[in-house]
Amino acid sequence: MKTILNKVLELIGAALLIGMVALVLWQVFSRTVLGNPNTVTEELVRFGLVWFAMLSSAYVVGQKAHLAVTILSEKLTGKKSQALEMIVQCLFLAFAAIIMVYGGWNAVTLTMGQISPSMGIPMGYVYLSVPVSGVLIIIYSLINLIDTFSGKPAIQEKI
Repeated sequence: MKTILNKVLELIGAALLIGMVALVLWQVFSRTVLGNPNTVTEELVRFGLVWFAMLSSAYVVGQKAHLAVTILSEKLTGKKSQALEMIVQCLFLAFAAIIMVYGGWNAVTLTMGQISPSMGIPMGYVYLSVPVSGVLIIIYSLINLIDTFSGKPAIQEKI
């Protein structure tokens, strides 16, 4: 399941990045050559960047490549290292569930009435990236917990 989720997020991330680069290039071309900047592209890139950042953060949690203070984990071995990894994953679960899913969903419902200036879409669709990423972080953290509990090595995968 983790491999499939990784591939899906990699494809979505690549598509978002390629789309944003194309939109920025079009924006520069239309502004400098055509003399007619397109405001919709600027807003699309901004919203794409929000989604890209949130989905990428979930992907990084799944790869165990997130920022971490490793002074304690480098000194621990065996059961103590495994216990620390389980605590870290449980903290990720709690944060994702409470802040990202619950809080993010509240933000989505509050902002569905706000309309973006250029595209005219509800801003809740932009904020939807927070609870979606929270659910993905929960899935990844559960997979990481199962791996840790079953004794798989806690080696972070290279991105």
